[in-house]
Amino acid sequence: MSEYIGNRIVPRHDGVWDKAKEYEPLTIVYEESTGDSYMSRKPVPAGTLLSQEEYWAMCSRFSEQMALYRQNTAEEVEQFRKDTAADVEQLRTDTASDVAVLRKMTAQDVADITQKVDAANSAVAASKSEMDKTAEMLKAQINANVKASTDKNANYAQELVDARVDDEGKTYPTAGDNIRAVGRVRSMQNIMKNWVIKNGYANQNGNLVASESWRVAHMVPVSGDAILVDGQFGYMSGRDDYNNVVCYDMDRKFLGGCFRAESGKVYDNYVITLLPNTRFISVTTNEKLFSKLSVYLYDNMLPMRLLSNYATGWQWMNGSVDIRFTGSKVTVTFPAGKSVYVCRRTNGAQYEQTKLVAENSISADFAVVGKWWAIYYDGAEASADETGEKTEVPVIKVENTSGDSWGNLFTKGRFVFAVFFDWNVVYAAPSSSGTVINGIDYGNPAKIANTAMTWHKYRSAKMFLATGQFAIDTVNRTIQVTKRILAVVDNGAYYWISASEEPVPMLDSTEAEKHHMLILAYDSSIDQINLYNTAQFRALGVNGYYIAAWYENHFWYPHMGSSFSIVLDGTTYKAGELFDEERRDSYIEKKYEDRFQQLRTDLAGKDSRHMYLASGGITIDQDGGTIQVSTKCLGVPDTFHYEWIMAGDPVEMAFNTPSSTFGMPMRILAYDAGTKTINLYDTSLFRKLGTNGFYIASWYQSKLYNPHIHPDVKFIVGGKEYKAGDLFADNAASFIPKRITDYVQKAITPAVEDDIVTPSHWDCMEGRQLSIFFDCLSRHDGKENLYVLARGTNAPSLTRNEYCMNYTPTKDSTDFALTVRRLDEDDCHTVSSKPVQVRVHHKLKDKLTKNICICGDSLVDNGSVATEVYRLLAEDNDCVIHPLGTRGPSGGKHEGRGSWTFARYLADTDYAGKTNAFWDKIKGRLDFQKYCETNGYEGIDYFLIALGTNDVSQGTTLYRTEAEVQKFVDQAKQFIDALLDKETGFPNCKIGIGLCGPGSDYSYQCGSSMGIFHMSINTLNLALIKAFDAGKYHKNVTCFAHGLRTDRRLAFPYSDKPVTNRFTETSRTLTNSIHPSARGYQAWADGYYCQIRAWLTEDSK
Repeated sequence: MSEYIGNRIVPRHDGVWDKAKEYEPLTIVYEESTGDSYMSRKPVPAGTLLSQEEYWAMCSRFSEQMALYRQNTAEEVEQFRKDTAADVEQLRTDTASDVAVLRKMTAQDVADITQKVDAANSAVAASKSEMDKTAEMLKAQINANVKASTDKNANYAQELVDARVDDEGKTYPTAGDNIRAVGRVRSMQNIMKNWVIKNGYANQNGNLVASESWRVAHMVPVSGDAILVDGQFGYMSGRDDYNNVVCYDMDRKFLGGCFRAESGKVYDNYVITLLPNTRFISVTTNEKLFSKLSVYLYDNMLPMRLLSNYATGWQWMNGSVDIRFTGSKVTVTFPAGKSVYVCRRTNGAQYEQTKLVAENSISADFAVVGKWWAIYYDGAEASADETGEKTEVPVIKVENTSGDSWGNLFTKGRFVFAVFFDWNVVYAAPSSSGTVINGIDYGNPAKIANTAMTWHKYRSAKMFLATGQFAIDTVNRTIQVTKRILAVVDNGAYYWISASEEPVPMLDSTEAEKHHMLILAYDSSIDQINLYNTAQFRALGVNGYYIAAWYENHFWYPHMGSSFSIVLDGTTYKAGELFDEERRDSYIEKKYEDRFQQLRTDLAGKDSRHMYLASGGITIDQDGGTIQVSTKCLGVPDTFHYEWIMAGDPVEMAFNTPSSTFGMPMRILAYDAGTKTINLYDTSLFRKLGTNGFYIASWYQSKLYNPHIHPDVKFIVGGKEYKAGDLFADNAASFIPKRITDYVQKAITPAVEDDIVTPSHWDCMEGRQLSIFFDCLSRHDGKENLYVLARGTNAPSLTRNEYCMNYTPTKDSTDFALTVRRLDEDDCHTVSSKPVQVRVHHKLKDKLTKNICICGDSLVDNGSVATEVYRLLAEDNDCVIHPLGTRGPSGGKHEGRGSWTFARYLADTDYAGKTNAFWDKIKGRLDFQKYCETNGYEGIDYFLIALGTNDVSQGTTLYRTEAEVQKFVDQAKQFIDALLDKETGFPNCKIGIGLCGPGSDYSYQCGSSMGIFHMSINTLNLALIKAFDAGKYHKNVTCFAHGLRTDRRLAFPYSDKPVTNRFTETSRTLTNSIHPSARGYQAWADGYYCQIRAWLTEDSK
């Protein structure tokens, strides 16, 4: 939401405008086709056009120069990539070579940075001397091993043993383990070496605490779901809830700890999974072990995404700035007569701002010469005027920086206006009125996000060899392309790598001499394949394309077809014969699958999409230059359900121009959703289709490459009929139909259980009526198309009225099954369905004694639910119940707290005048055992908790998606874990997760929508069912559906009053659409009561 700060409101930026979305007030969106930005005046319904001024106000219009800039983005980015290759690669990949160099930092340097004491200097000198001796010894050993490797009488076992030792002296179990460890970190960056390290630690609440004994990398931005660690952490013994790795969300709010190191344990390339929705982490170790720990981020941490993730969330500018630079001068100009505020929120909560005016503008001599540089505010310095009075003058600096230390600029006392490499803008501060750099406004955050996403597709590092041949001669150390190679890259269409007349010498390197692992790669600047060590490959920058790793005459992690031809020392092999054994059978299809999935995720619909042809027929007449859908085709896109492509007349090929040198080039067989036709395109024409273009296959010399086509689809080529599979260029491509088959079946099969909101069971008690209301059973509003059908020989007759299903079991009734179905409103076919087991319970033969606690929000805090539950149990008179709770009357004790959420029950909360009875303030944790000791209880047998209404409502103006409610599910898991823990809870306790009701069928307030709340609460209920129902999370945990007993018409309080002042007659009008009437609470109590009866039945057996 937009945020109120002081006397200003900071709007919320929501990226590219989506017509199908709803938007809250003060939301800024970016209109992709024009480059303009708009701000919402009030809540915007889905489907509202930007031209409707009642809802939208234009807040930023881009110039024609901006449009020209966007048209030339590809060329500019390509130039940017070439100029900044080394630095971008350095940000993207912290190679094994980098790690080795960083680890050789001397103790002298560490002492200067940390304590600068003389005693440490002495220790450093001694350590360095010892290290020099060790280096000389290792050098002699390495020379001996190299000599041995060329000696036929050498001891190769000794050489292999030596290969187990890494650059820090660590010995791996095998040489292969050492090599694989190098491979894992080749494309990562060690944040303990290049992040700002602070003296302190992250405590149990994620806050930074200063300490000279600890070291912490704090608020490091991440975009993956895991990190990799190597080495030893300091053991955090101060508290049980301290963690070495803690997680924060995009707003820098504390999510929790995800990893606590064991005392003395050394972690060997250990993967730590982060909490869901993590965007920042803090990593803590002690001062003594700091140098022994490496923490790696995966290579999907793109530089611009890092900058955006780290900066734009907490640095922004209210106002504008104009930046201009030539080759020798930089000017930074603030507007005359207007104030500019540079704003920071450094820790997610603490807000600071600095006022700048036109007098603070600067002009500086600065040479822009192919380096990283930045313009930033660097605090204020004292200055005296003519009278001697001192004032604070803001300092604006223009300085060179480096590609791997940009994080140092984003601090509490600084504000970064822009970061550059040479003449290229890498980052610009988001601003309300514009960050204009050489006439172009970069300050619109939606535009920045869109540009970063567009640039992403021009960043590449991988190449797949499809056809051709090359030769490797390990004796003469040469490599040669002997047959022209067709290669596919992940940022464009393809490359043809020409055959060379003479072999090319392999590159010299220490790794090559020692027969270590090398990288087989392609250098696009010289059109050449060769073997590189890591440093040589990095030096290629964006011209370098990874193909495979080469070690012991085998390919590791190969990007080539298994039937690709390789000549090794004079013998011809299929590439698959040279694949490392463990990747020989599955690597290729997995790699393609991962690559396509990554493209779908990263480009998010901005790039061309894919379609699978499941059936039908296509005719290609190359002589006539036409193509025809000759038989109706079933196409399955990866963005929606499916598409029938109707047969039609032949149409002219979209691209049919042969080359003057090599004939007709490879073309793209694609579907145009705009015209609903299939045609052949070159790359530029296909890209012009935009989001209407769906890739099917590549077509070259009457063969299908990378086909997304079922092998039985009919193709007529040159008058002759074929099956598509006969035209596949590589038989190994059979993984395509296999990969798609399940997807096709899923796409054309009606979904089941997609929106039926019910647990797998309904419980009922002999003599008491079970009532389930139809309009509570689905996320879709309405009751007309929902049906409950009983199944089985013992199924009873169920009564139905307009609103609900009713059933009253007798003493002879038994369990039975039924099915809940929702039908399509047009043709009444089954849209979704779910089986439900109805469990009938009877009075116990022998009395049981149980301690029961009912917990929740205001819907429990009212007291009516608990009171009615215990009244019904007392009326049964077959059990002894001890109600637990610090709130409510004696006959209805409970732990309900108005306005509380899952998160508030997980902390030392004092909210709405209520504290957390389950919280141990001394140990800082949930402790149900202490709760019972404090209040004189003997334990907890049954615990029923119903939360979520406050989590999803937020004024009922914002629909909660499945992804958004997942964090509430995760919070529920934390609560359950504490309740079942043997130290803080009761492992045998049975827990019921209540599925809250969807509220009334309309709202009594104009500013809220019960339709939105209905969808949001049932989205949460579905997530709770998926996580907890019927023992899915723990055998003692299940869901109960008291909310299904909600009569959305009559269960809420009404008052009789005139509808308008024109009438004296009164009508019953809602006064509350969330909190029910007394009868509504009693209906909910039936659901709690029946879940308790189910547990009593289970325990009596």
